[in-house]
Amino acid sequence: MTAYGFWTEERVRFADLDLLGHVNNKAFMTYAESGRVAFLQATGLWQRDAQRQNVVARIELDYLRELHYPNALRIGVRVLRIGRSAFTLGLGMFANGSCVATAVTVLVRIDMHTRRAVALDEDEIARLRPYLAAAP
Repeated sequence: MTAYGFWTEERVRFADLDLLGHVNNKAFMTYAESGRVAFLQATGLWQRDAQRQNVVARIELDYLRELHYPNALRIGVRVLRIGRSAFTLGLGMFANGSCVATAVTVLVRIDMHTRRAVALDEDEIARLRPYLAAAP
């Protein structure tokens, strides 16, 4: 759990359950979104009316353990890669001290008027760099 530099919390909702009595796979996408948005807000890389914004280009999710209601999640976020116009986040979702799911999300920085990718500027890179995970 120390590999993640940013943390936020989320509650498992009763509505997240499926017929098997555990959290449905779609709810994990919502948990990953909550972690991602909290990270972007905390680092200043998400503002409602900004000229530059992030769009999700790819997301992968690995389910490691069942999750049940009621429960609390701790969501850890780290930066895995910083590219020219995109960056990759790694997320870990933990309940009761165990990792229940991981996600990898590629975000592309775009100009809101042209809807095209733009290079990350030095300020944006500086906001991401403290969360950059060490290479394995």
